[in-house]
Amino acid sequence: MTKKYFIDGMSCGSCVAQVKAAVLKVEGVESAEVQLQFPQATIATESDIPTSIFQSALNKAGHYEIHERENKPQLETKKTGSGCCC
Repeated sequence: MTKKYFIDGMSCGSCVAQVKAAVLKVEGVESAEVQLQFPQATIATESDIPTSIFQSALNKAGHYEIHERENKPQLETKKTGSGCCC
């Protein structure tokens, strides 16, 4: 099962690496591709994983928010007030 998610709070390559590493640690994730230009992640999983599980993993990695693609029509490149990971 593959889904696309929007990721808020990324602003550099280090953010992309942190988000990808955090997502890959979630049990059941087979692969993950994270893009900065269009702040999104494409995540392949063995079965359906609730977005809240990914959010918990991202909370440990930094100030990132994940949203299912169909629930977030506009892309955001930076979460205001939180700053970058570096």
